[in-house]
Amino acid sequence: MDLNKLTTADRVVSISAIVFLIAMFLPWWGISTDFGSASNTGTDYFLTGWIPLLLAIAMVVAIALTRFGTAQLPKLPIPWGQAFLIAGGLAAVLVILRLIVPADEGSGSFSVDLDRKWGLFVAVIAAIGLAVGGFLKSKEPEDTYVAGSAAGGYPGSPPPPPPPGGTSF
Repeated sequence: MDLNKLTTADRVVSISAIVFLIAMFLPWWGISTDFGSASNTGTDYFLTGWIPLLLAIAMVVAIALTRFGTAQLPKLPIPWGQAFLIAGGLAAVLVILRLIVPADEGSGSFSVDLDRKWGLFVAVIAAIGLAVGGFLKSKEPEDTYVAGSAAGGYPGSPPPPPPPGGTSF
């Protein structure tokens, strides 16, 4: 595996996804009392925890398939760079919403407001990194990862061979 094939955008997305995966298991919300403490991790939240993680994994898989394999991504109705930008931006928005919207534990008349913990801030930084990586990917040429493109492969790859049979005039 030659890491020199990765562009700056690929590295930003990959590192941010790894950091977000780690942040999923850190405390995001919690409470500390004289009787002990309790906390929620990113795995406790589907919309603002698991969905951004799945988006990050999808971004990394798309990068790995095009940079380290011979596969090319199928053509989408929008450019792939824009799809990366949307996925990274959506992940960032969802995690920032988790930071903004207060969490509580319990129901009915017994409810406890939870405090933000440091793992949530790590997750927000990683999600913003996914958005930045998606933005950088949107600035790359489209022909580096689309099936049927003229250049194909990764940046710097040789052009495709000429068709067999030669030309006839």
